Amino acid sequence: MSAVISTLGDITLPVWLRRVLLAVTWPVGVVVAVEVLFGRGLLAHVAGVPVPHGVSLGVLINGAILGMLYALLAFGLILVYRANRIINFAHAGLGLVPAVTALLLVTNRGWPYPLSIGVMLIGSALVGGVVELVMRRFSTSPRLIATVFTIGLAQIFVYLELRLPGWIGGTPGLPFDFPTPYTHLRVEIGGIIFSGDYFAIVIATAVVCAGLAAFLRFTRMGIAVRASAENADRASLLGVPVARLSTVVWVLAGICSGIAVFLQAPVTALPTGGSVSPLVLLYGLAAAVVARMESLPIAFAAGMAVGVVQQGAFVGSSRPDDAAALMLPVILGALLVQRRRFARAYDSGVASFKSLQEFRPVPLELRGLPEVRRVRAASMALVGALALAAPWIVGPGRAVFLTQAVIAGMVAVSLVVLSGWAGQISLGQFAFAGVGAAVAGGLATRHGQDFFVTLAVATVVGAVVAVLIGIPALRVPGLFLAVVTLGLGAAVQYALLSRDRFGWLLPPRGGFITKPELYGRISLASDTRYYFVCLVFLGLTCLSAWSLRHSRSGRLFIGLRDNQRAAQSFGANVTTTRLAAFAVAGGIAALAGALSVYQSQVDANSFSMDISLTAFLYAVVGGLTSLPGAVLGTMAFTAVAYFGGPNLSVLASGVGVSTVLLVFPGGFAQAAQQARDGALRWLADRHGLHVPALVADSRVAESQVGSDDAVLRSAAEHVQSAGVLAGRSS
Repeated sequence: MSAVISTLGDITLPVWLRRVLLAVTWPVGVVVAVEVLFGRGLLAHVAGVPVPHGVSLGVLINGAILGMLYALLAFGLILVYRANRIINFAHAGLGLVPAVTALLLVTNRGWPYPLSIGVMLIGSALVGGVVELVMRRFSTSPRLIATVFTIGLAQIFVYLELRLPGWIGGTPGLPFDFPTPYTHLRVEIGGIIFSGDYFAIVIATAVVCAGLAAFLRFTRMGIAVRASAENADRASLLGVPVARLSTVVWVLAGICSGIAVFLQAPVTALPTGGSVSPLVLLYGLAAAVVARMESLPIAFAAGMAVGVVQQGAFVGSSRPDDAAALMLPVILGALLVQRRRFARAYDSGVASFKSLQEFRPVPLELRGLPEVRRVRAASMALVGALALAAPWIVGPGRAVFLTQAVIAGMVAVSLVVLSGWAGQISLGQFAFAGVGAAVAGGLATRHGQDFFVTLAVATVVGAVVAVLIGIPALRVPGLFLAVVTLGLGAAVQYALLSRDRFGWLLPPRGGFITKPELYGRISLASDTRYYFVCLVFLGLTCLSAWSLRHSRSGRLFIGLRDNQRAAQSFGANVTTTRLAAFAVAGGIAALAGALSVYQSQVDANSFSMDISLTAFLYAVVGGLTSLPGAVLGTMAFTAVAYFGGPNLSVLASGVGVSTVLLVFPGGFAQAAQQARDGALRWLADRHGLHVPALVADSRVAESQVGSDDAVLRSAAEHVQSAGVLAGRSS
């Protein structure tokens, strides 16, 4: 298929003809791929088109129609990315609340169906516009922070979806049947019955595609949107209202999301939280990445292809989510093939990845003061005392939770190394933990290996897998690596941790891994004792990361993160440095997974995509570049989720995270640093010390107005004198 496409690229053909040929070539290639993966090895030919025997024509059509919903998600993702250069993880939720509200008004309140469509469209547009106004708070923040904020928004939408049935319909859950005026229309193709709701998806998607194409190509505002997407700074200098156009883009994205959710409900029902789950978003992201985050027609064809693969997986294994494991090679292939197309946009300063805030240590002038030393010692003693007394504070029966919190803290350490210091965004860090758990669990149960041997082998394997993922990352720009790691999380959850495929690697079904007895004397059968062992490993990983940060390798991480070209000019090797960051982070995460397997069974749900996203969210809120901030923040949010239940957990990861990032984009570490700097300024004044690192910013801000006025007056006088001289010479 790629050869055909490359050949088409070399032949001079009209644009419309090339698009038609590409649209035909891609589905044929997908059909052949589905046959190879899920079919029976025999191809029939219907009107010259190869159709697998194992996957009927009706299944293919069903997948293509459902894939149009993924195409609608891809449209919104592309629009927002082109306007703001962020990946909107709340995109599927923009239209969730309005669409569910409209559906409940029809089913539970008896509203007319056309009126509910208006509620959905207007509500989705309003939600998109309001979210864009909130996102302006992050216009000068790193794109990573803005992206993480959208993850928090997605959690808020989930909470609202949980509450909507009680608020509107007085029922505890969403209904499973959403009647429409055209449900009674029935057509059977290949053993699949298609109702009128399927035809509504086709018609609505065609209308949206035609409307977006006409808007972007033939209207002045649409042309301005395309111009600002290419270079927002240049468009702003030319008088284009970039902020207003960004609002328009978010409104369109909200409408696309609302239509997708509204049309999905009558066909596949609407599972609680399912419309905003990372799995659904992954399918839309895969289609958007194949389309290079810019081409809506290609995104449409790619979305249909993803739907075909998903339905083919369902026929082959009765588990439609198995197709998620195939998204990783699809995303990697699309990114690597299209690397040259991305390079130009990412080489410009406008589209470059902004660095995260680096938290400075205590100034050298104040480190030797008795007050500073006492506060530092007291803080470390307090944290150590709380860690040691935790089993008796929370109760002996909750030591398992403490172990889980410590393991989450170790994953946070790996995120600080990889994302905070090296600048490589990972949204699937628990996938490396899943690899470590699978390896350690298999070695312990099937081969009877020693506790430390299983930990060492799991750490090495996790580092190797991370390096293998890091190799494509050398060519994948910016936030696209986040999509790759999200695909890795899906591959580990639905493929590696599946006993049907990798049962030889995993512990036997129902097998329980007993806690070891160290050196034949120290029994770890007690949950409290095992917590202390995991606490020791957390301390060792923190010390290792701290020493790495203060070594030459750590300085290379920071240099390459902030300015890759400047670091290369000083002799930094990008390849080895980034792969080293992946290896260290993957090894730490795999070690955490190996420790967890002695506490609980190897379960795919324990290393799911949702947990990886939540772990990254907590690390960013704690302070992604701050080792103590990320670890303590992660453990604190883990405690809130455990003691508060699911509702409080959703609120904490949604409202709580969003509020913190709105006030402190650098997370809790930024708030702690500001409070610490205030106390240090007071201490410096008390001792009569001049500390430039603490007062330089404020003095520059005070003198900035006067200096600006002086510069303007000097420039004006220079222009006037030049004009006088020119007049005399003439």
